[in-house]
Order: sequence, then C-alpha cells, then structure tokens
Amino acid sequence: MSGHQVTVITSVPNYPTGIIPDAYKGKLFYTEWLDGITVIRVRVFASPKKGARQRLANQISFMLLAALRGTSLAQPDAIIVESHPLFVCLAGGWLKRVKRANILLNVSDLWPESAVATGALSENSLLVKLAKPVEKWAYRDAAHIVGMTGGVVEGIIAVDGKPDHVTRIQNAVDLATFRPCSDSERRAARTRFGLDPTRFVVVHVGNMSLTYDFDLMLNAAAQLPDVLFHFVGGGSQFEYVQNGVRERNLSNVILSGVLSHDQMPGAWASADATLIALRDHSVAGGTLPAKMYEGLATGTPVVAAIRGEGESLLREAGAGVIVPIGNLPAMVNALAALANDGALRLKLSQAGRRYAEQHLSPERVKQAYLSLLKKVIDV
Repeated sequence: MSGHQVTVITSVPNYPTGIIPDAYKGKLFYTEWLDGITVIRVRVFASPKKGARQRLANQISFMLLAALRGTSLAQPDAIIVESHPLFVCLAGGWLKRVKRANILLNVSDLWPESAVATGALSENSLLVKLAKPVEKWAYRDAAHIVGMTGGVVEGIIAVDGKPDHVTRIQNAVDLATFRPCSDSERRAARTRFGLDPTRFVVVHVGNMSLTYDFDLMLNAAAQLPDVLFHFVGGGSQFEYVQNGVRERNLSNVILSGVLSHDQMPGAWASADATLIALRDHSVAGGTLPAKMYEGLATGTPVVAAIRGEGESLLREAGAGVIVPIGNLPAMVNALAALANDGALRLKLSQAGRRYAEQHLSPERVKQAYLSLLKKVIDV
C-alpha cells in the first residue's frame, strides 16, 4: 500500500450468476475491510437473464448507488474509475465534480465495441446506442486514461483522438500465489477436483463468454478421449458448454464452475497444460486473456488459438504452442503432441515462469499507476 489510503466502491457479489447471496440482500450498502483496503459494496439490480435490458438495469443501478454512496465519503486526492461497466464513468464524473478530484480512467475492455464484435450485443441495441456517447464523454472527462493492451489503447485513441492522453500498462500477476506446483500439490489438486492422476489434463480458466470458441474446444475433446478437459469458471456461455458436453456425450470434460480466488492456484495445479481458443472476431487481435498471465506464472504450458498481441506475447515468452484461430486439426495435433512430450512441457513451463518473473511483476504495475496518479493529482 506504500502508506496510501484506498477505498473501493463496488457492487454486492452477483457475477457471473446474476444471483445476489442472501448475506447481501438486507441493505443498500455494506462496508468490508480487505488487506487494509476499505471496500464499500452497493446493492444492484441483478438477474440470471443476460439480455440488454437486464445488463442496462444492472449497470444503471450500480452507477446511481455508487454515486450516492461515494458522495458521503471523504474527499480523495484522485479517483480511479474502472471501465467497464461503462456507465460507472458517469458516477465517476459526478464524484469528480462534488469531490473536486481528477479521474484516472482504467479501460480493460473496449466497450461497447467488444460486445458488438463478439455478438453479445447488436449494433442497433438500445444499450449500444446509449453507451457510445458515454464512452466518448468518459474519455474526454478523464485527466488520463490507462489501456491494458495495445489494442485497447488504439481503440481509445480512435475515439478520443489524443495519443498523449492514454498510457498502456500491461496487466500483472501475483507471482507468490500463482507459481509452479510440486508433485504432491498436483496430486492433491487432482483429488480435489476428481481428476484421474494418470491422465493428461488441460484446463480452461476464467470467464466463459462469447470471446472464446467453445465449439472448437469441445470438438477437440471429442477427438481426444484420453485427455481430460477441465473447465473452471462461469459466464454467459456456461449453459451452452453444458449442453455441448451433453450433446457430444463427452465423458472426458469436467465443469467445476466458479471457484473462489483462493481455490484458483489448485485449479492451475491440476493441469498439465492450459487451453485458450479465441473466436474469429474483429477484436481478437487486441485480446490478451488474463488467464494467460496466470498460466505463465504457474509454469503451465499454453496451447492457444490466438493472433495479434496474445500470439506475440506467447512467442516472446516461448511458453506455448500457437495454432490458427478456428483450426480444429491443428488444435488436436498440438494437444496430442504436448501430451506425449514431457520434455517439451518442461521447456515451455520453465520459459513461462521465467517470463512472468521478468515481465509480469505487480511491483512494475504499482509503480506505473503511482506515477500516473501523481500526474493526475498535479493537473
């Protein structure tokens, strides 16, 4: 924390299921403390349905209650606003004015562009029509913007038109929490998830969204019955994957659902390799899946149907096998070859961890943000 005081305003838990736990249904606001940080949670509209109206209601309810609760907080030196959800930028704009503190806007995903590109939303939907002017206003209202990938930075500049107004800060990973596991840790993880300790296990970790090509992954599983495919996470495509497993009669696919953060190292420890398969959409080239960082840090070889920035990072790290997006035979061949080559797996594992230690340290990210915050405060 370096002596800094941090207060976070976020929603009550509801993602990705759209269901609010009973412990958070009694009040509008909750205050918690996490690792020295004050965390204020606000109630939101949440629904298991993922239509445009439900998404809009979720985002607007958070925007309004975050603005309301934030108004009563002490004056900060600066405000960091995370986008997306995009409409929280309006809450940030309100707090900027009532608290007289400048905004550092952190953009992890180009929205609504990515939602339209992946087919999650229609270009003509009400949510997209409302979001586009908000996006342009939010970029111009911020004292400075952070983009987490080169593709995000380019997208921001295309809307904002000011290259000196945005800085790229690549994501980091907790190198102490996410690390290569011992043989005993792997055996324990396999037991915990009910995975055969003698089988080759591939894990897909994280949000199950339209960004990813789950048909490709399930079709690969159908052609590799001796390989176990372990899916960890939830999201809009979870039910689609469930149905796909049932329709293909796949006995070698395990769906563990959403796990708590402290269970995630075990999910990685269960695996011999990790699988990433992007769909062929217009934002694929600028996509850097967060799961890739954890895979590198844990020394888990990566098999990826990917292009652009993700492909470049994986080639630079020398920690995985890259196949063309949508190419099933190439994916199957890559997984089969890796399953039968322990020496290659060890080489990729060591390269991934080495790259993570050299380039993905949280300290690097912390110092970059602190430097920008100082500039934002001094504006």
